[in-house]
Amino acid sequence: MNRRRFALLFSVAFSGTLGSAAADTARCAATPEETWRLAREMVASKDAGSVMLTLTPAYRTRNAVEYAVGASMLAEISGLSGELSSKPGAAEKARQAEQRLLAELDAILRKYKAPTIAQIGTPRLMKMQDPDVQSRFAKVDHVAFAREMEVFLGKVEAAAKAAGVSSQGPPKLDELVVGGGDLNASLAAPAVTGETARAAAGSTTMLFRKVNGCWLIDGREDQPR
Repeated sequence: MNRRRFALLFSVAFSGTLGSAAADTARCAATPEETWRLAREMVASKDAGSVMLTLTPAYRTRNAVEYAVGASMLAEISGLSGELSSKPGAAEKARQAEQRLLAELDAILRKYKAPTIAQIGTPRLMKMQDPDVQSRFAKVDHVAFAREMEVFLGKVEAAAKAAGVSSQGPPKLDELVVGGGDLNASLAAPAVTGETARAAAGSTTMLFRKVNGCWLIDGREDQPR
């Protein structure tokens, strides 16, 4: 994911349902083009866990960190319950909901042995690139974590609506793959160098890497690492 996803952090997100545990084994893509097609299929399935399986471990880690940081910012709805609220008197309800949501988020992070929001530290957006934060998120079950985070984002959406905070629309699951790019764009012929490759997809250049004999998506060329 990239910074465009953070442009949507103050809109409330929910995209899709939990996936089937049967989908937890990724198909082995023989080419970058095949993993690109597979990513499209997994996005269409609306299962964040299956989408994660089309990504390299490093890219899954970056997405997991952004899930946590992004969710923490989305959950801070009390600050939006005043001038942006369409329901008078919703501020106290929003504050209570925010406390509950942030506590639940920390519980999810502890469940996966990831750092809590306080442990990630501030400024949160900069801390996303912290090697220690990345290292700790590298160890989580990215597939299960992504699914649970999508459910959590649904709870944030419901709480925001109850507080009268307007949503600008949900981020899409394809942002896990392309960020601000277009997953439906045709993939140009990849330039392959050993076990890495790069290919244009519309206005975005996507990166690929072969891991254990299978091609996976490794992010965008202009993405911080």
